[in-house]
Amino acid sequence: MGSRPPGRGKIPFLFLVFWLLSGHAVADEVLVINSGRGAPFATPQQDGFYDRLVVALFSRLGLRATTIRLPSERALINANSGIDDGNLARIRGLEKKYPNLVRVPEKIVSFEFLVFTNGLEFPVQGWESLAPYNIAYITGWKILENRAQYYRSVTRARDGPQLFGLLEAGRVDLVLYERWSGLLRMKQYPGRLRYLEPPLERRDLFLYVNRRHADRVPALTAALREMKRDGSYQRIFDETLGVLLRPASGPDGSG
Repeated sequence: MGSRPPGRGKIPFLFLVFWLLSGHAVADEVLVINSGRGAPFATPQQDGFYDRLVVALFSRLGLRATTIRLPSERALINANSGIDDGNLARIRGLEKKYPNLVRVPEKIVSFEFLVFTNGLEFPVQGWESLAPYNIAYITGWKILENRAQYYRSVTRARDGPQLFGLLEAGRVDLVLYERWSGLLRMKQYPGRLRYLEPPLERRDLFLYVNRRHADRVPALTAALREMKRDGSYQRIFDETLGVLLRPASGPDGSG
């Protein structure tokens, strides 16, 4: 019987090991969806609205995903460049400026953009009513950058704490912010802080993924719609954002 060529029998075994390791790596892949928003949307404990929604949504495709928080503009840049796998939640049309982003067409949430003040009151009658005031908003919030064209002066903040710090220090007259994060701020720091009605604008916001995941957009769309039909979306909403609509409890537990 002839001898086996040296090493020939090892090739299938090495290939099998490589195949198993490759499959394991794919199974352990965790997609990173970034956000420029903090609580109540993304939190260090991963229990915010976006945190929970992303995990539930991608799990329906058999995928693992997590959220991270970045400065608003940096979040867009990282998602567009492929450093991260996606970004949420943004207005429609961002692909014009960020061509590597693909929008999942089912909305994630709707935002109402409000005027927050530290005791100041005036009738809000559209964006033009901001003209006499010193205003502030967060860098990277595209709708505000595009629509807030009327003011005495404008200051751009890096995040919510800095934004409201400007207001509390009297450096601006009012800040522009969305309703849910503003409600959380008011619960955390009760006092003269208030918001004025009606909203300046209401916009639907969407999940964007890097174009390397474009083939997953139809499945993500279908999964998100199914979450809304079966009540799982509403349950996450009620347990994260909906609680902000409830009156704050007193020391004895009363409202």
